[in-house]
Amino acid sequence: PRPEKTSDFTGLGSLSLLESLNESVRRRSSWNDRFTHWEKAESTTETIAIERGRSVVQGILEANQSLRSEGVRFVPQGSFTNRTNVRNEADIDLRVQHPLLRIEHEAGVDPASASNAYGYYDVGRTYAQIAGDMRATIAAELKSSLGKSYVDDSGKKAIRVKGVTGSRGEVDVVPCFTLHHIYIPQGAYQYERIEGVAIFGLDGSWTLNYPDQHIANGRLKRTTTNHQFKRIVRIVKRMQSDMIEHGVITERVPSFLVECLIYLVEDHHFVMNEDRYDRVKRVLNRSLEIISQPGLNLNYYPEINGIKPLFGIKQAWTVEKARWFLASAIRHLGDC
Repeated sequence: PRPEKTSDFTGLGSLSLLESLNESVRRRSSWNDRFTHWEKAESTTETIAIERGRSVVQGILEANQSLRSEGVRFVPQGSFTNRTNVRNEADIDLRVQHPLLRIEHEAGVDPASASNAYGYYDVGRTYAQIAGDMRATIAAELKSSLGKSYVDDSGKKAIRVKGVTGSRGEVDVVPCFTLHHIYIPQGAYQYERIEGVAIFGLDGSWTLNYPDQHIANGRLKRTTTNHQFKRIVRIVKRMQSDMIEHGVITERVPSFLVECLIYLVEDHHFVMNEDRYDRVKRVLNRSLEIISQPGLNLNYYPEINGIKPLFGIKQAWTVEKARWFLASAIRHLGDC
């Protein structure tokens, strides 16, 4: 029988759900068979087909004189680049990064002093002007080359390209600025800076990300967990679709959140010698335990990049939503 639906999870008190609704939708052997398939990345042939779309889009934009004169650079990012995407979900991101700086100061940093230390100066144009020009140029170039029906520029952050001949999936083109995050290390007296990206949305809002650090830390976690980290991320992402099919949940949480929740779990939980079912269930249980501690400081746990708080006030999710998802996934696995 299918577990009952749930739409809320607020803390460890709700874990009684896991005890009362612990009958799995399939046997252990069936789970292990599915996990063996779900943990795999796409084949080499699929990779080539996916990357072809990005190559076509990047080639079109690199030839644009206006973008070249602005000094933008083109950088792949997202779950495909991180190698945590699941098969048949082939969206790929390409960021178009302008060299203009967005400066973010941590508490205790004097902006004027930091500007003097790093030689920052005002270029005279606003972020809105440059972002608007970049979006318009990118959209016009892609529509001219690929056709208007294949380019959707209505998104707040990204311009989506679909239907590239000979490719699979879609390409999200993300115009952004270069971010400098200025801080003072504990016990030090001089400023340090971290580079990231700053996306200026159509609604005037800012989104600050650190994709290069995310990629580096994810690769390290893959190594220190004997390649299990990214396998389990793929499994849990596929599990979310399975949970929807079985009526366990009715809405998705972002794939990025799933990846970060798995990343929180200490390395030794990934490498114990047992079957996939036990490994996945133990990692999910440990992740839920970590974010359900009494008196939890929500600023303590960062995203995979190690900089941005996972449960910061500007995130598109809450810790309650993360607990609900993990509890639902554990319940879906049942006891078998």
